[in-house]
Amino acid sequence: MNNARPAETVMSLDVLLNEVKVGTIVRTPGDFNAFSFDPAYRASGGHPVLSLSFRAATGGLRKDPRPVAGALPAFFANLLPEDKLREAMEKHHARAVRPGNDFDLLAALGADLPGAVRVVPSNGDIVAATAAVEGEPKARFSLAGVQMKLSVMKNTGKGGGLTVPLGDSDGQYIAKFPSTAFPGVSENEFANLALAEAIGMDVPERELVGKDQFEGIPEEFETLAEGLVLLIRRFDRADGARRIHIEDFAQVFGIYPARKYEGAAYHDIAAALNVAISPVAALEFVRRLTLSVVMGNGDMHLKNWSLIYPGDGNSPAMAPIYDVLSTVPYIPADNLALSLGGERAFKALTLPRWKAFANRARLPEPAVLKTVRETVKQIDAHWWKLPERDAVPSIVLERIDAHVRAMMPVLSD
Repeated sequence: MNNARPAETVMSLDVLLNEVKVGTIVRTPGDFNAFSFDPAYRASGGHPVLSLSFRAATGGLRKDPRPVAGALPAFFANLLPEDKLREAMEKHHARAVRPGNDFDLLAALGADLPGAVRVVPSNGDIVAATAAVEGEPKARFSLAGVQMKLSVMKNTGKGGGLTVPLGDSDGQYIAKFPSTAFPGVSENEFANLALAEAIGMDVPERELVGKDQFEGIPEEFETLAEGLVLLIRRFDRADGARRIHIEDFAQVFGIYPARKYEGAAYHDIAAALNVAISPVAALEFVRRLTLSVVMGNGDMHLKNWSLIYPGDGNSPAMAPIYDVLSTVPYIPADNLALSLGGERAFKALTLPRWKAFANRARLPEPAVLKTVRETVKQIDAHWWKLPERDAVPSIVLERIDAHVRAMMPVLSD
């Protein structure tokens, strides 16, 4: 018996963290969406952790959030793709999902979300998006963000290759496709990730592959841009299809994706890491932030910093660094995505700004300034001889190099 049905007819979704039922999202008349915690999960004190945004200062869980009109609560809204990637996924599921409806899209994609969260119909039905109204399996993964990227799996056996998981299959990699607007963006990020690894940061496995390595990509996700694809191993997926929970800082702060560039400042992230993990984690954030400033990365917004919950899922750690690239080759007048010590312009980020940042984050000034200076020296020692530079188109590399040279004295005085 086929119990598949369109997402718009689903009224209640169970929220699972791996196999633990966390709560339920109910769609009420008037298109209000209400999330409530499961009594057993609340009795456990909220373990494993779904999000720091739901935790009370005194321990345990906050009260259930208020129903939201026409949208999902912020934590769940941040699990969905944005802009062109969202448009492509809605088109892919056109017969089951209404455009712009968050609940519909979450119901359709909820079996394969970032981290260890799964969202499935409460009554055991299968959303038509996963079984497909027309009887064919559909891609039903969700990746946050705006760039055209796909969750993919490597085929084993004769021929190999890469393909989009359909139906109940899981992707182990994220494929980030080239852009017509930003030439060489895959190679740019590839080199920046290599630099991050060279200076000792936690970086996921990655490689550059040709588009000819992919097969069976639905036409909605095809891009016209030529060039290489950046393939990154998913750090929220372990061997044996085990899922590891993650949350980005828009989720940590309860901020909707539309406000990812303005909902908080960098000192807020540092302060949260200091309390939730350790001062060492906060200083590692300073290292990563220094890398972003030196390399000219103006897109490190709230969704490009994440926590990961390894082991039993009860304690957060810093997730590996990701979405690291230089934006200044494409946007010469670009600024930081968030405020650092009250400033966003790269060349204004002198050491007094970092002192202001340290004070607002409640971190010791000497430790922050030492971290900034040491990171600048490490970048200078590795960037110029990094083998992965050879992959970056010359015009893009020249602009990155010019920015790096300009920023070195700004952060060293």
